[in-house]
Amino acid sequence: MIENSVDGGAKRWELPQPISDHSLSLDLQPAAIKVLLRRGIDTPEKLKNFFDPPHRLPYDPMRLEGMEAALKRLYQAIDQHEAVGVFGDFDVDGVTGTAIIAEGLEAFDVKALPYIPRRSGEGHGLSTDAIDQLVAEGASVIVTVDCGVTSFEEVAYAKKRGADVIITDHHLPYGNIPDAVAIIDPKLPGGTYPFESLCGAGLAFKLIQGLYQYCGQPWDNSLLELAALGTIADLVPLVDENRFLVREGLKALANTKRPGLQSLFRRAGVIRPGVEPGPITTETISFQVGPRLNSPGRLGHALDSYLLLTTKSSDEADSVAEKLEELNQKRRGMSEEAITFAFQQIQDRLASADMPSFLMVQGPSITRGVAGLVAGRLAETYHRPAVAVCVEDEYAVGSGRSIPEFDIFKAFSGCEDLFVRFGGHSQAAGFTVEVAKLPVVEERLVASATGFAPSGDLRPMLTIDAEVEFVELGGEFPKWVSTLEPFGAANPQPMFLTRRAQVLEVRRIGKSGQHLNIRLGQGDHQWTALAFNQADRWIDGTQAIDFVYTLIKDYWQGVERLNLKVLDYRASGNYLSLNRAQLFMPCESFSWKTWAGFGVDCRPASPIWL
Repeated sequence: MIENSVDGGAKRWELPQPISDHSLSLDLQPAAIKVLLRRGIDTPEKLKNFFDPPHRLPYDPMRLEGMEAALKRLYQAIDQHEAVGVFGDFDVDGVTGTAIIAEGLEAFDVKALPYIPRRSGEGHGLSTDAIDQLVAEGASVIVTVDCGVTSFEEVAYAKKRGADVIITDHHLPYGNIPDAVAIIDPKLPGGTYPFESLCGAGLAFKLIQGLYQYCGQPWDNSLLELAALGTIADLVPLVDENRFLVREGLKALANTKRPGLQSLFRRAGVIRPGVEPGPITTETISFQVGPRLNSPGRLGHALDSYLLLTTKSSDEADSVAEKLEELNQKRRGMSEEAITFAFQQIQDRLASADMPSFLMVQGPSITRGVAGLVAGRLAETYHRPAVAVCVEDEYAVGSGRSIPEFDIFKAFSGCEDLFVRFGGHSQAAGFTVEVAKLPVVEERLVASATGFAPSGDLRPMLTIDAEVEFVELGGEFPKWVSTLEPFGAANPQPMFLTRRAQVLEVRRIGKSGQHLNIRLGQGDHQWTALAFNQADRWIDGTQAIDFVYTLIKDYWQGVERLNLKVLDYRASGNYLSLNRAQLFMPCESFSWKTWAGFGVDCRPASPIWL
């Protein structure tokens, strides 16, 4: 019987299946073969297609439904010197998509009028107030970014005001579609575009790519920088065309000429004076750049992020980058306060009842700007869909985050009759509702999630690519792993399991000793392993561990170091830190072989496992 999963430390571990039949080259290291097979790559052809797809990328934008009509209307705007409004969203995907379209239009001497709503007061989606402002500024065409496919009334209103609407959106349509000049959405029924998972910035890039082709000009390679930022931030699958956009965009970002990004990179530590920078990766964007670009949309006005991306002035770039840095610091403080409050609320509930399958929290420290972050932390920690609610007078705004096993948008759809509005996708969605209806909403959402996990175990699952010994991690293997980048949704970093690694040294690090720096050995091979926010589970005296990890690179003064990032760990074989005299004092008549007969490895040179 094959062991499919085991209890880890704080999480469950889904173990890889034994190596199956394949035709991959035996020149590949065994660990590499394990990783590829886990991802369904079992032939040389599949491997070649992963690294070098047979189809030409990026795809021809004319294959998108609605593209031809959109380009004809934009070409008319170019020819007649019309002003074009660009309505985006306040997250990184929306801001970068807005910048792509605005810069693309301005290259043809079109006056582009960017409009990004405020999270507080306006919220998501096209609005009549925004239409009024854009029309008042002279817009006769409005292009939406990352929204619009459900804006029936707003599109009709724009038409009355004399403005044509072109919709670019990657969300699912709901019922019919608005009466727009063109709708570019690969998720529309009947579409034939070969890749459905472009984000808002990706679709914005396709529109401008199409416009350049329509006008007989090569498209601007620097737009890939913005497309990569939005694609990484929106957590869409990094395969196929998204993989191309991110891979090429990261190359462009490493040599960006945008003063705003250069200034932001310095403040984020991506660039250090006098130090040779390491490569920019998806992790760099996700943890260092993305949060800073997101901070104005959470606590101020996302137009600041737009300005940072598009300014040509170094002085303005430095000023705006400093503002983003300050907002990000403020956001971190507010987030931690709200998260601490939310966790306490969950723990208080557990004192009197079992944890429900769907979590909902609310309180004065949860604002619109941090609600999504709170919900995300809850979903990640408790492995359940979660909603953090911000109460504003008689209305409540909820931000939801989910886990792969649960479609939160579908759950919200079951409450449509209660909501003022709602939207999103399977892993992230939001709603607005009257405060008085919140208890009913929570009741329905909990009911929708009850029993969705067949095993009843809602602990996070780590899907392991390969079980390896330390000896397998040497040589060219780490370099080979890096060829699989960029990593992200649908192409995650390879996850490894090593059993019975000997603990040579352990240190608690961090401001409050919340992290672990562990020196591990196995045979003649040693590695440094870093376990972030896991020190509270460490038992002093542990001599060997089984652990799940990824490979991480660290660059210090231009020198690359490779470490192991611990995702979860447990004492090997339920190891107990007892010496032999303590363990066997009552049972001296038992021989080492007797204990071995009970499945206990008690060889003199080994630790003792029970």
